[in-house]
Amino acid sequence: MQLILWDFNGTIIDDAAYCHDIETQMLEERHMPTFTLKQYRDMFCFPVIDYYGRMGYTFENETYDAVAEEFNQAYDKNFLSLKLMDGFLDLIHTSLDKGYENVILSASREDKLKEQCHLLGIDQYFTELLGTDNLYGGSKVNIGKAFMQRRKLDPKECMFIGDSLHDRETANAIGIDNVVLVARGHQSKKVLEEGCDHVVDSFAEVVL
Repeated sequence: MQLILWDFNGTIIDDAAYCHDIETQMLEERHMPTFTLKQYRDMFCFPVIDYYGRMGYTFENETYDAVAEEFNQAYDKNFLSLKLMDGFLDLIHTSLDKGYENVILSASREDKLKEQCHLLGIDQYFTELLGTDNLYGGSKVNIGKAFMQRRKLDPKECMFIGDSLHDRETANAIGIDNVVLVARGHQSKKVLEEGCDHVVDSFAEVVL
């Protein structure tokens, strides 16, 4: 193996509960039903607009873009309160000791991703930080395909670590079969196991 692709939100950064709190406040302000964190992790999906539909948003009186912008502004407000996922630093150091290259592939907007990684002090571990050109939580597949083609990488020499079925779908779409999903992020273990054979409870179980 020569390279590890990492998801960011819910994989490297422990932000599922934080996102749930923001979503709860937004739903309460709209007098819509709220959900527990467990329900959130069972409902969450990509594309994110589909997840909003599951929560009850119809976008008849407001646009998805406006709702996403409201969420992102709230997310940025207390970003520095967030922590790295337990075990991440140990695993990234192990990967570097083994000589692996590490790259983040995120649905976050790329400039925001770079800013957040810098604030967390982790940009030093990655050779590239790959994100989208918008804030609306779209697909990572095209970004991943372009990266693999640009770098002329052999998918058999790559690994993907994430926290959602979209990460497994992204990895498979770009030819990577070595996928590990960690059930500590935005989707529950039950949901992950419905679509992935290699699901673990923590980074301590990830074998490089």
